[in-house]
Amino acid sequence: MTPYELRFQIFQQANNLAQDEYHANFALVEQWNKEHSVKMDYPQFPSYIDIESLADKINAFVSSK
Repeated sequence: MTPYELRFQIFQQANNLAQDEYHANFALVEQWNKEHSVKMDYPQFPSYIDIESLADKINAFVSSK
């Protein structure tokens, strides 16, 4: 695997993690709003910057000794 492929895999993993967190929070808010009169705001979909930041954290962890 080339370094480019590895970085892309890390980015894809970060994207998957960010989207999983978004969907979990969305489901939580949706359930809350159905059951309560006080409404919560829906989460924002993860931006490129959010995903890139998460990828940087994953890369730092993988690259640490």
